[in-house]
Amino acid sequence: MKTTLTILAALVFGLAAKADFISYTNSLSASPTDWTQNIGLRKFNPALGTLDSIQVTIQSGMTTVLQVTNYSHSASEGTAITQLKLNLSTGSYSLFDATHPALTLLSPDFDYTLSGSSATSSGSLYSFGSVTGKLLTDSPTLSAFAGSGSVSISVSTSTLTYLANDGGNTASSQTTSASLGAIVTYGFTSATFPPAPTPEPSTLALLGAGLAGLTGWAGRRSVRK
Repeated sequence: MKTTLTILAALVFGLAAKADFISYTNSLSASPTDWTQNIGLRKFNPALGTLDSIQVTIQSGMTTVLQVTNYSHSASEGTAITQLKLNLSTGSYSLFDATHPALTLLSPDFDYTLSGSSATSSGSLYSFGSVTGKLLTDSPTLSAFAGSGSVSISVSTSTLTYLANDGGNTASSQTTSASLGAIVTYGFTSATFPPAPTPEPSTLALLGAGLAGLTGWAGRRSVRK
Protein backbone atom coordinates (compact mmCIF):
# COMPACT_ATOMS: atom_id res chain seq x y z
CA MET A 1 0.00 0.00 0.00
CA LYS A 2 2.89 2.38 0.81
CA THR A 3 4.37 1.86 -2.66
CA THR A 4 1.04 2.64 -4.29
CA LEU A 5 0.73 5.91 -2.37
CA THR A 6 4.26 6.93 -3.37
CA ILE A 7 3.59 6.32 -7.06
CA LEU A 8 0.31 8.24 -6.96
CA ALA A 9 1.95 11.18 -5.19
CA ALA A 10 4.68 11.35 -7.84
CA LEU A 11 2.12 11.28 -10.63
CA VAL A 12 0.04 14.07 -9.12
CA PHE A 13 2.70 16.45 -7.81
CA GLY A 14 5.59 15.82 -10.25
CA LEU A 15 9.30 15.84 -9.49
CA ALA A 16 10.53 18.69 -7.28
CA ALA A 17 14.08 18.92 -8.69
CA LYS A 18 16.35 17.33 -11.27
CA ALA A 19 20.17 17.27 -11.42
CA ASP A 20 21.38 18.11 -14.91
CA PHE A 21 24.31 19.33 -17.02
CA ILE A 22 24.62 21.77 -19.89
CA SER A 23 27.68 22.62 -22.01
CA TYR A 24 28.63 25.55 -24.24
CA THR A 25 31.49 25.64 -26.75
CA ASN A 26 33.59 28.36 -28.33
CA SER A 27 36.67 28.29 -30.56
CA LEU A 28 39.53 30.30 -32.02
CA SER A 29 40.63 29.56 -35.57
CA ALA A 30 44.19 28.42 -36.27
CA SER A 31 46.66 31.33 -36.25
CA PRO A 32 50.45 31.51 -36.63
CA THR A 33 52.18 31.23 -33.26
CA ASP A 34 53.05 32.80 -30.99
CA TRP A 35 49.75 34.55 -30.26
CA THR A 36 47.68 35.89 -27.36
CA GLN A 37 43.91 36.01 -27.68
CA ASN A 38 40.77 36.11 -25.54
CA ILE A 39 38.03 33.51 -25.66
CA GLY A 40 34.60 33.88 -24.07
CA LEU A 41 32.93 31.22 -21.93
CA ARG A 42 29.16 31.61 -22.00
CA LYS A 43 27.65 32.13 -18.56
CA PHE A 44 25.02 29.90 -16.97
CA ASN A 45 21.41 31.06 -17.23
CA PRO A 46 19.96 31.15 -13.67
CA ALA A 47 16.47 30.61 -15.12
CA LEU A 48 17.50 26.97 -15.69
CA GLY A 49 17.94 26.35 -11.97
CA THR A 50 20.65 26.52 -9.31
CA LEU A 51 24.27 26.34 -10.48
CA ASP A 52 26.25 23.68 -8.56
CA SER A 53 29.55 23.21 -10.42
CA ILE A 54 31.74 24.45 -13.28
CA GLN A 55 34.33 22.57 -15.34
CA VAL A 56 36.22 23.71 -18.45
CA THR A 57 37.88 21.57 -21.13
CA ILE A 58 40.50 23.05 -23.46
CA GLN A 59 41.36 21.50 -26.84
CA SER A 60 44.10 22.56 -29.26
CA GLY A 61 45.29 21.47 -32.69
CA MET A 62 48.78 22.24 -33.97
CA THR A 63 50.20 22.22 -37.50
CA THR A 64 53.96 22.66 -37.81
CA VAL A 65 56.65 22.49 -40.49
CA LEU A 66 60.23 21.91 -39.31
CA GLN A 67 63.29 23.08 -41.24
CA VAL A 68 66.75 21.68 -40.55
CA THR A 69 69.90 23.18 -42.11
CA ASN A 70 73.40 21.70 -42.03
CA TYR A 71 76.03 24.44 -42.22
CA SER A 72 78.96 22.02 -42.16
CA HIS A 73 80.67 20.23 -45.05
CA SER A 74 80.30 16.94 -43.15
CA ALA A 75 77.08 14.90 -43.03
CA SER A 76 74.54 15.15 -40.21
CA GLU A 77 71.62 13.08 -39.01
CA GLY A 78 69.20 13.45 -36.13
CA THR A 79 65.67 14.21 -34.94
CA ALA A 80 63.76 17.47 -34.58
CA ILE A 81 60.41 18.18 -32.91
CA THR A 82 58.19 21.19 -32.22
CA GLN A 83 56.75 21.84 -28.76
CA LEU A 84 53.68 24.02 -28.25
CA LYS A 85 52.66 25.31 -24.82
CA LEU A 86 49.17 26.70 -24.23
CA ASN A 87 48.90 29.07 -21.27
CA LEU A 88 45.64 30.34 -19.73
CA SER A 89 45.22 33.46 -17.63
CA THR A 90 41.95 32.98 -15.75
CA GLY A 91 42.31 35.75 -13.19
CA SER A 92 40.84 34.79 -9.84
CA TYR A 93 39.15 31.68 -11.27
CA SER A 94 41.23 28.55 -10.58
CA LEU A 95 40.03 26.69 -13.68
CA PHE A 96 43.50 25.18 -14.22
CA ASP A 97 46.79 25.00 -12.34
CA ALA A 98 48.19 28.50 -12.92
CA THR A 99 51.80 27.41 -12.28
CA HIS A 100 51.98 25.21 -15.37
CA PRO A 101 50.86 25.43 -19.01
CA ALA A 102 47.29 24.22 -19.33
CA LEU A 103 48.28 22.04 -22.30
CA THR A 104 51.55 20.98 -23.98
CA LEU A 105 51.64 19.47 -27.47
CA LEU A 106 54.56 17.75 -29.21
CA SER A 107 54.79 17.17 -32.94
CA PRO A 108 55.68 13.75 -34.32
CA ASP A 109 59.46 13.19 -34.56
CA PHE A 110 61.08 14.43 -37.75
CA ASP A 111 64.05 12.16 -38.49
CA TYR A 112 66.50 13.53 -41.06
CA THR A 113 69.76 12.72 -42.80
CA LEU A 114 71.69 15.57 -44.45
CA SER A 115 74.82 15.72 -46.54
CA GLY A 116 77.16 18.66 -46.05
CA SER A 117 75.84 22.17 -46.67
CA SER A 118 72.25 21.11 -47.27
CA ALA A 119 68.80 21.57 -45.79
CA THR A 120 65.51 19.68 -45.51
CA SER A 121 61.90 20.23 -44.47
CA SER A 122 59.51 17.97 -42.63
CA GLY A 123 56.35 18.93 -44.47
CA SER A 124 53.23 19.47 -42.37
CA LEU A 125 53.11 17.63 -39.05
CA TYR A 126 50.02 17.53 -36.88
CA SER A 127 49.24 17.15 -33.18
CA PHE A 128 46.09 17.43 -31.08
CA GLY A 129 45.40 17.37 -27.36
CA SER A 130 42.87 18.26 -24.70
CA VAL A 131 42.79 18.79 -20.96
CA THR A 132 39.96 19.13 -18.45
CA GLY A 133 40.35 21.56 -15.59
CA LYS A 134 39.24 21.44 -11.98
CA LEU A 135 35.65 20.86 -10.90
CA LEU A 136 34.78 24.13 -9.15
CA THR A 137 32.00 24.49 -6.61
CA ASP A 138 33.02 27.57 -4.60
CA SER A 139 30.41 30.31 -4.28
CA PRO A 140 32.47 33.25 -5.69
CA THR A 141 33.23 31.39 -8.93
CA LEU A 142 29.67 30.09 -9.28
CA SER A 143 28.35 33.64 -8.87
CA ALA A 144 30.82 35.02 -11.43
CA PHE A 145 29.77 32.44 -14.04
CA ALA A 146 26.01 32.91 -13.60
CA GLY A 147 24.02 35.54 -15.45
CA SER A 148 24.08 36.95 -18.98
CA GLY A 149 27.03 37.41 -21.31
CA SER A 150 30.32 35.54 -21.00
CA VAL A 151 33.50 35.27 -18.94
CA SER A 152 36.62 36.23 -20.92
CA ILE A 153 39.71 34.02 -20.65
CA SER A 154 43.12 35.09 -21.98
CA VAL A 155 45.05 32.39 -23.85
CA SER A 156 48.62 32.52 -25.21
CA THR A 157 50.88 30.10 -27.07
CA SER A 158 54.64 29.63 -27.09
CA THR A 159 56.64 27.34 -29.38
CA LEU A 160 60.09 25.79 -29.20
CA THR A 161 62.14 23.55 -31.50
CA TYR A 162 64.21 20.69 -30.09
CA LEU A 163 67.02 19.15 -32.14
CA ALA A 164 69.18 16.12 -31.42
CA ASN A 165 71.87 15.52 -34.05
CA ASP A 166 75.04 13.59 -34.78
CA GLY A 167 77.73 15.14 -36.98
CA GLY A 168 77.73 18.32 -38.99
CA ASN A 169 76.71 21.72 -37.70
CA THR A 170 72.92 21.87 -37.86
CA ALA A 171 70.19 24.25 -36.75
CA SER A 172 66.42 23.88 -36.75
CA SER A 173 63.43 26.20 -36.96
CA GLN A 174 59.69 25.81 -37.32
CA THR A 175 56.58 27.49 -38.72
CA THR A 176 53.55 26.66 -36.58
CA SER A 177 49.84 27.43 -36.37
CA ALA A 178 47.53 26.53 -33.48
CA SER A 179 43.79 26.59 -32.87
CA LEU A 180 41.82 26.52 -29.64
CA GLY A 181 38.49 25.08 -28.53
CA ALA A 182 36.88 25.60 -25.13
CA ILE A 183 33.98 23.70 -23.56
CA VAL A 184 32.40 24.91 -20.31
CA THR A 185 30.13 22.43 -18.55
CA TYR A 186 27.69 23.50 -15.85
CA GLY A 187 26.21 21.12 -13.32
CA PHE A 188 22.96 22.41 -11.90
CA THR A 189 19.79 21.50 -10.07
CA SER A 190 17.00 22.33 -12.47
CA ALA A 191 13.82 24.12 -11.57
CA THR A 192 10.73 21.95 -10.94
CA PHE A 193 10.53 19.52 -13.83
CA PRO A 194 7.85 18.93 -14.85
CA PRO A 195 6.08 21.85 -13.10
CA ALA A 196 4.13 20.65 -10.09
CA PRO A 197 0.42 21.13 -10.88
CA THR A 198 -2.07 22.44 -8.36
CA PRO A 199 -4.77 19.75 -8.08
CA GLU A 200 -8.33 20.96 -8.51
CA PRO A 201 -10.95 19.96 -5.89
CA SER A 202 -12.45 17.41 -8.29
CA THR A 203 -9.01 15.86 -8.82
CA LEU A 204 -8.43 15.59 -5.07
CA ALA A 205 -11.85 14.01 -4.66
CA LEU A 206 -11.12 11.42 -7.34
CA LEU A 207 -7.71 10.73 -5.78
CA GLY A 208 -9.30 10.28 -2.38
CA ALA A 209 -11.89 7.93 -3.78
CA GLY A 210 -9.23 5.99 -5.61
CA LEU A 211 -7.09 5.65 -2.48
CA ALA A 212 -10.10 4.54 -0.50
CA GLY A 213 -10.86 1.93 -3.13
CA LEU A 214 -7.26 0.73 -3.12
CA THR A 215 -7.33 0.52 0.68
CA GLY A 216 -10.45 -1.58 0.59
CA TRP A 217 -9.05 -3.76 -2.16
CA ALA A 218 -5.82 -4.26 -0.25
CA GLY A 219 -7.78 -5.13 2.91
CA ARG A 220 -9.93 -7.70 1.13
CA ARG A 221 -6.90 -9.14 -0.59
CA SER A 222 -5.07 -9.60 2.68
CA VAL A 223 -7.75 -11.90 4.16
CA ARG A 224 -7.83 -14.25 1.23
CA LYS A 225 -6.60 -17.76 1.90
